[in-house]
Amino acid sequence: MSKRKDHTPSARPQKRTRTEAAEDTDEESNDNISQFMSEASQNSPLSSGEVGIIESISLKNFMCHSLLGPFKFGSNVNFVVGNNGSGKSAVLTALIVGLGGKALATNRGSSLKGFVKEGQSSADVSITLRNRGPDAFKPDVYGEAIIVDQRISSDGVRSYKLKSKIGHVVSMKKEELISILDHFNIQVDNPVSILTQEMSKHFLQSKDKRQCMLSHTLNLLIANLGL
Repeated sequence: MSKRKDHTPSARPQKRTRTEAAEDTDEESNDNISQFMSEASQNSPLSSGEVGIIESISLKNFMCHSLLGPFKFGSNVNFVVGNNGSGKSAVLTALIVGLGGKALATNRGSSLKGFVKEGQSSADVSITLRNRGPDAFKPDVYGEAIIVDQRISSDGVRSYKLKSKIGHVVSMKKEELISILDHFNIQVDNPVSILTQEMSKHFLQSKDKRQCMLSHTLNLLIANLGL
């Protein structure tokens, strides 16, 4: 049986001219996507006070994908597009897991070991967060970006490496990641921050959609206000 050809999703920042639909992804088109994303990021106006913005994400042996990314994102709204099975949901799932979220929060499984590609010993997720301006987290240690590397073993155990912008390992403790997320007010288990497909269906089926969304929004506001 012939192997299914991989289709890699691309991320599109806002305020770009409409481009023609891409053909099946190969090595050349991957380079074009990376160049497109790099140019978009450079052209996006940046504020010196921006922190916690996702700059890039890459996956290895995650779910059914050998390699996805790295995808580089702009400062505004980004769209990840691709064919069915190309990895759009995998990117969102990896974002939750990579930032310390539980497997149940992804609505894609109950155990972390389920995210390791079959036949592989581990899966890797790397996420880069912006760390600029007066609200930066330990800027003298991390610099203008914080790299969160996570490895999930085939038995469901995960380990962390929190790196500076230049790749120096600063910490390997989850407590440090929690401190970073708290500082940036990132709540990976709050659907206002990250809304999965299954959670969106839950909202649609909820008898009181406004109350449900209001509750999650208030939780996010309380965290931002430090109450």
